[in-house]
Amino acid sequence: MSAGAFAEKLVFRPATPADYPDLLAIQRAAYGLKEVPLYGPDLPPLRETPESLELETASGKQIFVGTVEGAVVASLRLEIRPDGEVYFGRLSVNPELQGRGVGQAMLRAVEKHFPSAPSFALDCGVRSEENHHIYSKHGYVLTGETFQVPDGPMVRVMRKKRREQVG
Repeated sequence: MSAGAFAEKLVFRPATPADYPDLLAIQRAAYGLKEVPLYGPDLPPLRETPESLELETASGKQIFVGTVEGAVVASLRLEIRPDGEVYFGRLSVNPELQGRGVGQAMLRAVEKHFPSAPSFALDCGVRSEENHHIYSKHGYVLTGETFQVPDGPMVRVMRKKRREQVG
């Protein structure tokens, strides 16, 4: 499949427990490639299990996957804040497909899936300059907010206000 063809065929849907093994394998590979060199090998996304994902969903967080021809190729987690903002994280794309528009397609899918959200926010590690750049190309701006992830790195918050039309 050509570059971009994966993104065009992406199906964005809620994850099921059957997706968790593939989702976690992609997450570990993606974080291992990009984040471990910046933050070390003991990042929270590398320690997650199917059971910990079940606990997240039980606490109200939602997990979504992007699939192409039925195979999980990307995932993310999100929660709807009391003000309606969609706050997401752990956007992970299969490293073999990075650079083919899959991450961008996931961003567009989140925005399309939640049409009444007034804004979208995410966090990424303070040293993850490549990620900051990617998100900024899609309208996300650094807010100046930072916080320490429990047992993880210091992160920066990025936010995007909804425009009249998303999609």
